[in-house]
Amino acid sequence: MKLLRIGLVLVTLLLSPLYAVAAGGPAENTAPPPNWYAVELIVFRYTDPRAGSLETWPVNPGTPDWQAAQPLAAPSLPANTPFRELTPVHFRMDGYWRKLQRSSDYLPLLHVAWVQPAIDRASAPFVRIGTPPASAAPTAVTAAPSGAAALGGGVPVYGIARLSTTGPYLHFDLDLVFCGPPAAHLIPPPPGPSAAASVINAPTATTAAITMPVAAACQPYRLKQGRRIDAGRLDYFDHPMFGVLLLVTPQSK
Repeated sequence: MKLLRIGLVLVTLLLSPLYAVAAGGPAENTAPPPNWYAVELIVFRYTDPRAGSLETWPVNPGTPDWQAAQPLAAPSLPANTPFRELTPVHFRMDGYWRKLQRSSDYLPLLHVAWVQPAIDRASAPFVRIGTPPASAAPTAVTAAPSGAAALGGGVPVYGIARLSTTGPYLHFDLDLVFCGPPAAHLIPPPPGPSAAASVINAPTATTAAITMPVAAACQPYRLKQGRRIDAGRLDYFDHPMFGVLLLVTPQSK
């Protein structure tokens, strides 16, 4: 009889965690919440008129998938809002911006920052950077989203960006288009419908379209890169015509 009681106690102890899970109790392997980061980047161009002159460029390098990316949330929203844009008072790279301004070799174009959780790369969304300028589209472009005024409607660079995780590492993807000077060497467009018939990805379905004639004053140059990064370390994305400085810093939540 004593052995029977000991056996019942042992079975109860072994099965109690299963009962707790079945009853909605906390699971021991619950994934921790994602870490939050502040993402800040500066886009600048090279002022040397010979920049990219030895390269051969496609007439139309394609455009980022602007429609699939999400706009940054307004800075006035609560601090725990994912992808909330930061105001300049929270910028950490003002010193780099000023150095670029003082240099005759570079011209800073865009400075933007936001906060977000870092989730797996397979499900992490892209966010919109800048505003598609009218001259970047061969024939038509949509009006700028309302939040783009702070970025400057005339900034000749726009695109999408994504911070995510790949296992224990951080990963950053960029897809930017710079509207720059005409290129000396161009790859002609492939046969078929004219590139002038294409329409840039619309920021939203409700914004009005602006029809633009083909503009020879703007040649689009595209930077599309992705790499593993380290939090707290300055990263540099290079292109013969322009570059990007990136700083990702952990945020306490």
